[in-house]
Amino acid sequence: MKIVLFAYHEIGVAALEAMLRSGIEIAAVFTHTDDPAEGGWYRSVARVAAQEGIPVFAPENPNHPIWVDRIQQWDPDAIFSAHYRSMIGSKILDLCPDACFNIHASLLPKYRGRCPINWVIINGESETGVTLHHMTSVADAGDIVAQQKITIDEDETAATLTSRLVKATGAMLDDAIPAMQRGDSTRTLQDASRATTYPGRCPEDGRIDWSDSATAIQSLVRGVTYPWPGAFSFAGDRKILVWQATVMPGAPGTSPGTVLSTTPLTVSCGEDALQIDAGQDEDGVWSSGSHLAKELNLVDGMRLGKSDPVAAPRKRSVLILGVNGFIGSHLSEQLLANDYEVFGMDLRSTNVAHLVDRPGFHYLEGDIAINREWVEYHVRKCDVVLPLVAIATPIEYVRNPLRVFELDFEQNLQVVRDCVKYGRRIIFPSTSEVYGMCTDMAFDEDESNLVLGPISKQRWIYSCSKQLLDRVIWAYGVKEGLDFTLFRPFNWIGPRLDTLDAARVGSSRAITQLILNLVEGTPIQLVDGGEQKRCFTDVNEGVDCLFRMIDDTTGRSTSQIINVGNPDNEASIKELAEMIVARFDKHPLRHRFPPFAGYRIVESGKYYGKGYQDVQHRRPSIRNATRTLDWVPTISTEESVARTVDWFIEDHVRALGAAQITSEAPTGA
Repeated sequence: MKIVLFAYHEIGVAALEAMLRSGIEIAAVFTHTDDPAEGGWYRSVARVAAQEGIPVFAPENPNHPIWVDRIQQWDPDAIFSAHYRSMIGSKILDLCPDACFNIHASLLPKYRGRCPINWVIINGESETGVTLHHMTSVADAGDIVAQQKITIDEDETAATLTSRLVKATGAMLDDAIPAMQRGDSTRTLQDASRATTYPGRCPEDGRIDWSDSATAIQSLVRGVTYPWPGAFSFAGDRKILVWQATVMPGAPGTSPGTVLSTTPLTVSCGEDALQIDAGQDEDGVWSSGSHLAKELNLVDGMRLGKSDPVAAPRKRSVLILGVNGFIGSHLSEQLLANDYEVFGMDLRSTNVAHLVDRPGFHYLEGDIAINREWVEYHVRKCDVVLPLVAIATPIEYVRNPLRVFELDFEQNLQVVRDCVKYGRRIIFPSTSEVYGMCTDMAFDEDESNLVLGPISKQRWIYSCSKQLLDRVIWAYGVKEGLDFTLFRPFNWIGPRLDTLDAARVGSSRAITQLILNLVEGTPIQLVDGGEQKRCFTDVNEGVDCLFRMIDDTTGRSTSQIINVGNPDNEASIKELAEMIVARFDKHPLRHRFPPFAGYRIVESGKYYGKGYQDVQHRRPSIRNATRTLDWVPTISTEESVARTVDWFIEDHVRALGAAQITSEAPTGA
């Protein structure tokens, strides 16, 4: 058997050594550059492989076509992964159908995802293990080939458990590999109903909440103790790292976090108490709890936990350029509801008029091309910047391609450069249209090619401008350390989506055009028969995902491209029109509007102009949104359509007055 191995860290070395023992031919090893920031306590896959004369590679992106071609040339019989930190894409998995395997440090289907060794200890589990399973496009979800169970001792730490799992990995592979070589290994379907998935962890996740039980806090300490960053608390503003602790009887009625004793250092918890056996002042050295208490001048009765600031903390602030738009107005509501301060600018305030006098909302009627000084000042002032100003309707791409480029690229580029200059986080709206004519069934942020049509098809100048700015932002992130997230909305729908006036001149999205036809009693025009399929996403869920990016203070979404769409809500434009008609007919005000005038099929060239071209489907992969933000959409297209249609009808009634609707609306096709 000849294989290619993707491996890192201790379990990666264990897998490599097991394969060497079995006599497997290893064509190449892919790993990561060893990170000095992790302390260098683990063995190096690269070093062990090099000592065995195996070619070693550490590419930034293993799914790049160069590496896919190289692996194909090696013609492996199987591909293995062991604690490799990058997702292995479908193009590599397709090279060895049914022979791509991963080693995961948990008893799947439990503890899918990241940091399973830490999580099982933090959660107080009594057993765990390692699993050899088939790799699929969904992380840790493939059929199980083999498992090795181990019990978790009461004093187990992540480091000691790692050492035991390394041995378990070797034992499991020593049994499994010969069976695989003979072709008689088994595979067991995972029970998805029992699956649990956990996210990655960062140092901030080690903060101790003294209102938890002493047992839970001790589990946290054991789960993140050295060589991990450690559990921590504060004595005033001085950070204390807790490396080792023991559960002790508590003092009923004592507030959590109260120092009960300094010799030994014992702290009251929500239940029982925690004796700190070893700890460290962040600027000091590892010491006993008693010595630490003396160094920090702790006394009985003090409260641990960061002291309240003298002044109230400043609210986080967000600058939204294009705040009156569909996304900006909904996002502003959610930010204000979560105690953010919003600074917004737009050409008009129709959608945010109800927010103008609300505390924390600051609005300027202006233009980013004219009010440059205001924009730069507020980029410098605010924590997060969202440049939502863009021309984003197909008919405008064809009619005004240069204006699209000037606004969508040139003006927004200045905002990006301001963020670089002042070190501000930017969350930039890319577009689902950057995938262009890509043929992938599910558009993946990290793997799918971005394919545009011919230059003569001016329809693509929008996605080209957006894609180029995506790449510029990415480059600033790599070269200048820009803190950014790119998000790609996939057909968000809901109230305040354009206006019927915009639809009358063609500058709106498809759903608004369809509703206008019903309001005016004109035939619904289905461009090229309305066969194009889209995945519709409710604006409330889209904005929730966007808010999670803004509220992400741990950096999980930094330097990520995140599709924000609902892959389960795929429907053609024709099917969307049918949903709209059905909802329109059910509305209590339906009798005030003209009768339905039917459907009319029009050619795209006649409707949009000669420079138009489109793709028949646009379904997103939302792997990054789920992985980095724990976001999964659930609202159906029918529910979103209902809310959208109802809003347009009621808004039209408010604008014209109920009496005018029947007298002014056209009566036929």
